[in-house]
Amino acid sequence: MQLHQITVEYVAAEDRLLMHLSTTAGERLSLWLTRRLLLALHAPLHQAVSRAHVAAEWGTVPLPEGAADLLAESARAQALRDADFDTPAQPAPPGVAAGAIPVVTEVTLSVPTGAEAAGHLSIRWRIGDGRDVDLNVPAATATALQTLLLQAAERGGWGLPAAPAPNETARTQGASGPSFIN
Repeated sequence: MQLHQITVEYVAAEDRLLMHLSTTAGERLSLWLTRRLLLALHAPLHQAVSRAHVAAEWGTVPLPEGAADLLAESARAQALRDADFDTPAQPAPPGVAAGAIPVVTEVTLSVPTGAEAAGHLSIRWRIGDGRDVDLNVPAATATALQTLLLQAAERGGWGLPAAPAPNETARTQGASGPSFIN
């Protein structure tokens, strides 16, 4: 799936986030995200995005203490400057009822290693019927997704911090991140 656009909105009637993934081929996938899932995902997503940015610039080269965090924050800031948050969302295709949109029940994050995968983040969204939606996105796109999730959660008054606790750094987990169950 080659992503073209990601949108995330807070839906008050459901008290959930509705994420739309549009492809360059014109396909659209919508997923519900619950507050509980996003709370569990928040810090690990920040870490995984940071690791992807570091891998894009330095690969597997060991960095001095704190250097990975500085590099990740600099790359994250550049990705946000380059992101297009102004283009209006593509309209949803007609006839998709809210009940037909699956709820994400588990998320698995990983930062692939190797020259071809450097700087990407793999996200596996497990939905209620057991199917998986796999995304492999560049670090810059992952940064934009993280920003959209935080903005929508803020509109819902979910109380997520803008960044995880200071001790949550880009170096605190290995290449394969944790899974989260909703």
